[in-house]
Amino acid sequence: MGLDVTGQNIANVNTPGYSRRVVDIAAVPPPTRQQAGGGAEVQGIRAQRDRLVERRLGLETSGAQRYATMADELGMVESALGTGTSSLDTRLNDFFDSLSALADRPTDAVARQNVLLQASSLANAYNGTASRLQQLGREMDQRVVATVADINGLTERIARLNGVITDIPDPSASLHAIDEQRELVRQLSELTDVHVNWRSEGGVDIDSASGKALVIADTAYELTVPAGGPGGNHSIALQGTDVTASLTGGRLGGLLTVRDTTLPGYLQTLDEQASTLASAVNTAHAAGYDLDGNAGQALFTFSTAPQGTTGAASALQVNAAVAGNSRLLAAAGAVAPGDNQNARALAALRDAPLMGNGTATLVQSWGQFVATAGRDIQGASQERDVRTEIVGQLQSLRDQVSGVSLDEEALNLTKFQRAYEANARMFQAVNDAIQVLFDTIGR
Repeated sequence: MGLDVTGQNIANVNTPGYSRRVVDIAAVPPPTRQQAGGGAEVQGIRAQRDRLVERRLGLETSGAQRYATMADELGMVESALGTGTSSLDTRLNDFFDSLSALADRPTDAVARQNVLLQASSLANAYNGTASRLQQLGREMDQRVVATVADINGLTERIARLNGVITDIPDPSASLHAIDEQRELVRQLSELTDVHVNWRSEGGVDIDSASGKALVIADTAYELTVPAGGPGGNHSIALQGTDVTASLTGGRLGGLLTVRDTTLPGYLQTLDEQASTLASAVNTAHAAGYDLDGNAGQALFTFSTAPQGTTGAASALQVNAAVAGNSRLLAAAGAVAPGDNQNARALAALRDAPLMGNGTATLVQSWGQFVATAGRDIQGASQERDVRTEIVGQLQSLRDQVSGVSLDEEALNLTKFQRAYEANARMFQAVNDAIQVLFDTIGR
C-alpha cells in the first residue's frame, strides 16, 4: 500500500490541485501478552492539506486578480486617450494657434478657414475620445456577463461534486473528487471573492461577498445579469437581490470597478472639459463681430443637448452655419475693417484658468486628466505585483504541505522497498525454521 500511494503521488506531480497522499499505518495489537503482535494494518489514506493556508490563498488570489484585471483594463483606457499628434492637448493647441494666426490676419480667408478646420478637428477629437471610452465600457460589460457565466459554471460543478463526495462511504475513495473540488474553488476565487465553509461530511458551502449563498450542499444558486443597470450596463443579481456593489474581488470585481466607477469618472471629466470649452469660446465669440458687421454666433454646438455636462464630449460639433461660411467668424471687437480684438480674446483662452475652479487651463486640465489615468494604472499595477508576491509565498506554503516532492517520494520508495525486502527475509527465515521443525518431527 505504501508503494502504491507513493507511485500515485509521483504520477500526479504535475496534476493541478492534487494534494499529496499519505498512508496511515498502525500496529495490530497482540491478542495476549505472550505474543509480539499481529503485524501492521492500513488505517486509511489521507490528503495533506492546510485549510488555513488554502483560505488565505483564496482571499489573496481574489485580490491579485482584481488588480491585475484593473491594470489590464486601464491600460486599454490609456491607449484610448491617444498619444502624440492624436492627443487632445495637441488638438487644443492647434486650435488656439489657428486663432492666434487669425489675430494676425483677421480678414484672410485662409486663416479663417484654418480656424474652422482646427475647430472641427478638436470637436472630432472629443467625439472620438468619448466614443472609444464608451466602447470600452460596452466591452467591459460584455466581459462581466461572460465572467458571471463562468462563475455559474464553476458553482454548478462544485455543487455536483458535493453530492459525489457525500455519497462515497469511504473517505479515502473521495480524495480525487475533493482535489478536483479544491481546484474549482481556486478558479472561482480568481473570478470573484467568496467565503468557503467546509462541511463536516465532506465538500464545501460557498457564500458570495454579499453573504448570500452560491453553493449549499448539492445546490448551486445562479447569478443572473438583468439589463438596464446604471449607464445601460448589466447588473448582477443573486436570489433576486442586486449584489453588484458588493462584488469587489477577483476578475469580476476589477471589471465592475473600472466599468462602474473609473470609466464614468473619466467620461465626466472629458464632458466637463468639452462643455467648458464650448461655453468659453461661444461667450467670447458672441462678443465680437464677423466680416459683415454682425454679432458673432455660437462657434460650437451639440448634436444632442447634454444633460448638464453629461454627453457634451460625444455631442460637440462646430456650428453648421459658421462651418459653411468662414465670414461668420467674429474676429473683430468692433465694427471696423481689420479689427482683431476678438480674435486675440479667443486666442487668450488658451491661458485662461477655466478648469478646476479657476486653477488650470484647458491644456493643463487635460494633462492632469492623463496623469490621473497614469496614476490609476500605476497604482493598480503596483498593488497587483504586491499581491502576486503574497500569492506566490502562500503557494509555496501550501506546496510544503500539499505538494509532491520527488526527492521525498524517492526516499519513501526506498523506505518501503527496504521494508518489503525485510519482510521477505523474515518470511523466508520463518519458512526455513518451520522446515527444520518438520524435518525434526519427521525423524
